[in-house]
Amino acid sequence: MFGKKTKYSKKWFENVSDEEFYAEREPVRQAFCRGDERAEGLLNRFNNEEIRRMNEKYEKEHPDAKPRHREHGWYLPNDDD
Repeated sequence: MFGKKTKYSKKWFENVSDEEFYAEREPVRQAFCRGDERAEGLLNRFNNEEIRRMNEKYEKEHPDAKPRHREHGWYLPNDDD
């Protein structure tokens, strides 16, 4: 039992392959779209993990990238560029 990856646990999310991750995410997304309120929390966990994976991939591809700080926010145009 020690070290077992329970489905949808933190350990499962961290170790599951991308293919299995997206195969498991899709039915949850569809259930949420049909109005299943129980799927909302799980879909949020999938979304957070997806963001974590995308950030991790970006950091590997751009190891020396410097953070970009903006005065106004992401949704406003940059007049100074």
